[in-house]
Amino acid sequence: MKVMVVEDERDIRDILKNLLEEEGFQVVAFENGMNILEDIRVNQPDLLLLDQILPGKTGVEAVREVRGSEFFATLPIIMVTGLSGEDEKVNALDVGADDYVTKPFYPKELAARIKALARRSSFGQEGPGAASKDPKDRIVRENIVMDFSAHRVWVDEIEIALTLTEFKILSELLKQSGQVLTREKLRERALGNLNVTDRTIDVHMASLRKKLGEVGNRIETVRGVGYRYADRQG
Repeated sequence: MKVMVVEDERDIRDILKNLLEEEGFQVVAFENGMNILEDIRVNQPDLLLLDQILPGKTGVEAVREVRGSEFFATLPIIMVTGLSGEDEKVNALDVGADDYVTKPFYPKELAARIKALARRSSFGQEGPGAASKDPKDRIVRENIVMDFSAHRVWVDEIEIALTLTEFKILSELLKQSGQVLTREKLRERALGNLNVTDRTIDVHMASLRKKLGEVGNRIETVRGVGYRYADRQG
């Protein structure tokens, strides 16, 4: 698995590179995200790890650019930030990061988060455009189609670009259509062992609803409990 690191501080960049290589990852490293899409295109990473505070283009701006790309919108992203406030972390998730790590970080914890995200990702395994023909690799709910092997989603035959976390949350909601899933269950099933708060789930849910358009209205909030997907006929 190849990880692309974007970090302007050379000492931290070297630490990250050495740490990840010791854990068995291939690593390419850059000091800024000014040419983020071209760097991704050339190096074809399976995961992007980038700092929030970067020269020329912030990490948030870089994430927003990647998520707006036709080809790399589903690339798993972890943001590393020295801003420890909850609003800053939520903002990172809101623009499309799948996870965040706050500086100073424990190297082994960071490696564990990367591995956890990699296990949940099919980006580097199948690649965009490798849609499965096998029905067991798909979920179909009314006008929604999810393809797990290619990590793609269509609504009314229009493809919707979701982050890995949004994809996992939607798949759980559709699998358990009509049933209420608590935030704790969504954290467990969609985010694995990642340590996130209820607000993190709410932020991902808000982004998911927005991307789904009118279909997003079928994701109902059950006050004090969690969320459920309600079919139109239900």
